[in-house]
Amino acid sequence: MPNKQRIATSLLAAALTATGTTALAPAAQAAPAAQAGGAACGYRQPTHLPVGQDVTAGTVTATAGTGVYAGTVEVPSGSSGTKKHAALWTGGAYTDLGTVADAEDGLWVRGVNSSGTVVGGATKVVGSTEGWPQTENYPVRSRGSKLERLPVPAGAHDVVAAAVTEHGDIYGYGYGADDNNYTKVYMWPADKPGTVLEPTGFPRGSEVEGVDTDGTVAVTAVSNPAGTWRPYVWRDGVAKALPLPSGAPNAAVSAISDGRLVGHGLTADFGYFAVLWDKDGKAKKLPGGQDATAINADGLILGTGKTNLWQLTQAKPALDGRGSLTTITTDSTIAGSAPVDGGKSADLPALWHCN
Repeated sequence: MPNKQRIATSLLAAALTATGTTALAPAAQAAPAAQAGGAACGYRQPTHLPVGQDVTAGTVTATAGTGVYAGTVEVPSGSSGTKKHAALWTGGAYTDLGTVADAEDGLWVRGVNSSGTVVGGATKVVGSTEGWPQTENYPVRSRGSKLERLPVPAGAHDVVAAAVTEHGDIYGYGYGADDNNYTKVYMWPADKPGTVLEPTGFPRGSEVEGVDTDGTVAVTAVSNPAGTWRPYVWRDGVAKALPLPSGAPNAAVSAISDGRLVGHGLTADFGYFAVLWDKDGKAKKLPGGQDATAINADGLILGTGKTNLWQLTQAKPALDGRGSLTTITTDSTIAGSAPVDGGKSADLPALWHCN
């Protein structure tokens, strides 16, 4: 595979997996009760979010507190295919944000803020080389009820938008014209529409995974040549390395909330385990977990493995059933997708409320 295409394919895979989807195991019964957020939660039958009549499938992939959700839905396209549109739910109301030109081959949502600004990326196959598809990824955001492409610096390619602050600043990452081996961070400031900056102080190879309420950005620094992953936090131009978990020469972050981060460690023999970096700065292994993909301000953590739910480092009864879990709100509602009829149809955007 040519170098640029190898990197572009790797970036797309990272962008898609960074949505943090937790697949639910098939189960005929409702999900068992679980403790979360310091209170007893009974996560049972999911509640579906409203969608358009033409929607055939969809999922929630981001939230900005209670009542604000974003994700993608699939709508019919052509004679037999479907096309992904970005979607926004605020206060129970559904908005189809549509798509952007040249997004025939993929669209994903990575973040949303309480004002309803949705960010993510899109991809298009632009050709092929030696039988491998050649793609181009680019960042997108919503403005009003429509999606639009974000500008990128001259020569930059395969850039995605990954997080948006409450103020409206957008952070993303991709490749510059000068180096196809390492990603760099890009920022679209809310007070300068139509411009893109390259903030300083991020480690080489940074991939943005989230932004906290105080503006701290969580990144994983990836070296494709060396095959290494390193977790960092960045704020006001200064990056700080997070400690590697015991027994893991590599680690990556997935999400950040109220000073805590979650992700996974990777052992020398390529074994994954879920990790919490708590407010004390220490890396702590999450029992029964393979990866940790989302966290809220109360320390409720979502992930994958034999256990997929924790309150800080305390494992909770796993959620099961048909569907997927992707994110957690401030009131411990879990969002993702589930079939309407218990497994006979495609998955649609859904919430599991903390009862």
